[in-house]
Amino acid sequence: MFGSPETVGRQGGSALVGPPEPLVRTLCAFVGKMARKGEIVRERHRKQGGRSMGAAFGPSRAIAVFLAAAMALVGISLVGTPASSEGAVPFQFSVAGDFGSWSGMRESLDQLNASGSDFAIALGDLSYGGNTGYANTTEEAWCAKFHKFFPKIEIIAGNHDTGDTIAGEGDINQFIAYCPFNLKTSVDGVYGKQYAFDFPRNNPLARFILISPDLIFRVDDGEHYSYDVGTPRYDWTKGQIEDAKAKGIPWVIVGFHKNCIGAGEHHCETGTDILNLLIQEKVDLILNAHEHNYERSHQLAFTDSCPQGIQEHVFIPGCIVHNGTDAKYQRGAGSVLVIQGTGGREIDTFNESDPTAGYFAAYMGVDTIGAANGVVTYNVYPDRIEERTSFNGTYADSFTIGEFTPGLFERVLQVLPIAAPIVVGLIGFGVGGFLVWRNRQATPRSRTAKPRLPRVRDFRM
Repeated sequence: MFGSPETVGRQGGSALVGPPEPLVRTLCAFVGKMARKGEIVRERHRKQGGRSMGAAFGPSRAIAVFLAAAMALVGISLVGTPASSEGAVPFQFSVAGDFGSWSGMRESLDQLNASGSDFAIALGDLSYGGNTGYANTTEEAWCAKFHKFFPKIEIIAGNHDTGDTIAGEGDINQFIAYCPFNLKTSVDGVYGKQYAFDFPRNNPLARFILISPDLIFRVDDGEHYSYDVGTPRYDWTKGQIEDAKAKGIPWVIVGFHKNCIGAGEHHCETGTDILNLLIQEKVDLILNAHEHNYERSHQLAFTDSCPQGIQEHVFIPGCIVHNGTDAKYQRGAGSVLVIQGTGGREIDTFNESDPTAGYFAAYMGVDTIGAANGVVTYNVYPDRIEERTSFNGTYADSFTIGEFTPGLFERVLQVLPIAAPIVVGLIGFGVGGFLVWRNRQATPRSRTAKPRLPRVRDFRM
């Protein structure tokens, strides 16, 4: 159940906030004062021989006042106080990896061109394999073809772009030259290999952090990009996340080619350290490729049942803090991981017997009805991120990360612990007072005559 009595939701630029604590204390004090006044009036009524309490504190007034106070408490909890974010401009971006030079690249570019996104991110394995005549395997030609359909493409390396998988297959340095960073914002780091940027430049809504875990850059000096705990690249990533939070940037999005969890042909090649860092920091979105399918995770976080985070080759149910089958994720509760290796290579199988398959709420594999190539599109707002797939087939998926308002029944349950004792007590007090008043009005009053005693006179002798 999303939300809490203090903050039950924010959606569409406005918030629904539960009763502030000072207001609860004020209402409770008021109710207590009225209850004490009722007791005083009732005691006075008893001592004065049954005089109607209606004149001093009528039952109709008591019931109305008490119920109004109780309903105000419940009403404020259910209706809430609007809040808004100003000055931030929403934007849209699309993502896919493994475009290569396969026939599916054409389908993905068509989908990307129709998406209306402000920019796109290619998550590695840019130009490898296949030769459709549409885009050959040279970096210059690949970038030229991409830009013809969609000019604002930002890149990060994959294992087929570093010279490590097949010598001469792809050179990320050439891709950087022909697909340069072209957004109107600054870059921190080395574009194409390990970098970060905020978007938009003014009043940014998101920080993007693009890294290269487990890639060996043989096109450079052969460095293995390790993101194990204590390495400079691990610390750089952590610093970027913490800096974004310190600056109040609403969303943090981290992308890299290889995956650690995923129900395909690859296992945890990156090591668990970097994934657990992102989950522990509650990064909002983790974007991967490498697996040639689509996979969307449940919401993941460290918990008492998952104290060490994700572990290799094993499924830990306690790492799931929200089941994503409802496609609604509570903002700030954990991380959502999306694999979108759908850019061009033919779609592969989703292996349901893989130990990590349990981490995923939705998927598209080769056996899924309507499976096809395409991109995944994200709309970023101050208060939510909305995702939708843009595939060249009938399969579709979508989800939202936001601060959701529970349904009416859930919201009543949330405020019930506060409101129920007050409402029940006030109704009982009001009804009891009414019955006493009605009984006094309906029963003729009789008084017992006091015996007259003779006056004592002073007789002088």
